Amino acid sequence: MNRSLLLVVCDFLLLSILALARFDVPKDAVIAQDGQKIVSKEVVERISDGENYDDVVAELEATNETLLENLSSDKDDLFEQKLKLEAEIAERQKILEQKDQEIESKDAVIQGNEQALDLAKNEAEKLEAQRKEIESKREELLQSNAASKKELELLAKNLEQAKKKSEELAELKSEKEREAQAARLELAASVERAKAQEFAASEARAMLMDEKKRSDELLASTAKIDQKIDSLNKGLDGVGQDLKNVGEGLAGVGEKISTVSQDVSSVKAGVSQVEKDVQESAASQKENFRKLNERQTRSVNEIFTRYEQNKVTLELTYTHKFGITQSIREDKFSMDTILMVDGNFVYALVHTKDSPFRVEFNPRRLVSVTGQISGSKLKAPLEVKEIAFMDDPRMIIVPLYANPQDLVKSSGIELFRAPQNPFLFDDAVVVDVKDSRFGQTKCLRDEKDGRYIEVDERSFAFLTGAFNPGKGDLVFSQKAELLGIMVNGDYAFHVKNLGGRIEGGSRTLLGDSFDADKTNTLLRDLKKKLSGLSKKFKY
Repeated sequence: MNRSLLLVVCDFLLLSILALARFDVPKDAVIAQDGQKIVSKEVVERISDGENYDDVVAELEATNETLLENLSSDKDDLFEQKLKLEAEIAERQKILEQKDQEIESKDAVIQGNEQALDLAKNEAEKLEAQRKEIESKREELLQSNAASKKELELLAKNLEQAKKKSEELAELKSEKEREAQAARLELAASVERAKAQEFAASEARAMLMDEKKRSDELLASTAKIDQKIDSLNKGLDGVGQDLKNVGEGLAGVGEKISTVSQDVSSVKAGVSQVEKDVQESAASQKENFRKLNERQTRSVNEIFTRYEQNKVTLELTYTHKFGITQSIREDKFSMDTILMVDGNFVYALVHTKDSPFRVEFNPRRLVSVTGQISGSKLKAPLEVKEIAFMDDPRMIIVPLYANPQDLVKSSGIELFRAPQNPFLFDDAVVVDVKDSRFGQTKCLRDEKDGRYIEVDERSFAFLTGAFNPGKGDLVFSQKAELLGIMVNGDYAFHVKNLGGRIEGGSRTLLGDSFDADKTNTLLRDLKKKLSGLSKKFKY
């Protein structure tokens, strides 16, 4: 064992013994005086063991001295070690303080690095997001480039078709102009013939008046002769001779009257024939004009201008339950359209997209609906009192309780019609009701379902910038009649036989008479019916 450690242990033991020892002097203790040595009983008992007391004391004193020497030397060593340890501790303390300072500085650096790392992380995330966005834009640009190439190819093809079509149209135009010129010449000739016949009729009427005047004169002469006969009958002398003369005169008069009657009859027959010829000529001219007008097309610009000048706006204000909480919210819907007429029935026909009556998505849970139709030519808005759904539930018909003649007379608005012969021409004009653009293309009747018309996007000739036909866009014939309304990008709802195509039980009153429960149930049922349509008509 190390000596220093042993001394420490011994010191500890000694101190422990001293702590436990009692140094108070008992009352009966014998105190040594004048160098007297007092030996305890235990020591005496040890003497009995054969040991010398002086030797024991000497041994103890020697041991004590040794211990004291050892303790003194160890104390010096311990003091030196203490000093060394204190110096080392102070140095270590300085080192620790330096380490703490370094740690604090490193903590600050680490904190700064962490902030820098957070910033770098955020920058990295932003860069990653920018990279993804750039990649997405790159993909979009590639797709757009491919689409642009395809569109350029399509435009080149369309341009070629348009040139070919333009040539055909020019040829057709020249042919139509020749036909129109021939019709105008024929019409002018008919007008001249009618004028000549009217002149002949006027001459005949003049001749008839002259003959009538002559007949009246002859009748007056006859009356005078009758008076003369009566006076002669009263005479007594020369009666026979006078009667004979009068008979001869009357015979001549009779012949003249007969001749006049024949002339009058022939004049009347001539006048009747002239009037008949005039009537037949006017009817023929009217029929020719009707046929010419039926085949006369309107320019695309004229069709769009008539739409722009006579368009109206359907506005629906509605409240509905919204969101998970079923809170009540009020919204408004508006769409441009036109007014149509069928006999004495004025109505509007619109697509239900984005309206309160939509059925393509989740139908709205309606609470109330009111509506009106307004326009620049209408003096006051027309109240919408009810609507009804067509056999395609995306289309609604809006009847207006207005007399067509009074409406036209008071506002000057033009009421459009459905075409009697919708496929007289192959081309149609599509009007974008949202952005007021229009273009010309070909339209075909669907081979299986006559309720729809196919609009050929590949044949579009754009006049106001390219656009894709969308839901609710109007399709006009070349006679400016409403041919259909687009239900998707390829097909249009064919406007024909509307009375027989209204969905049974779909009449819905608006305003104070609006029935929310009935309407919401109807919308859900119509959504199920829409799912039964052919896929090409739905999407």
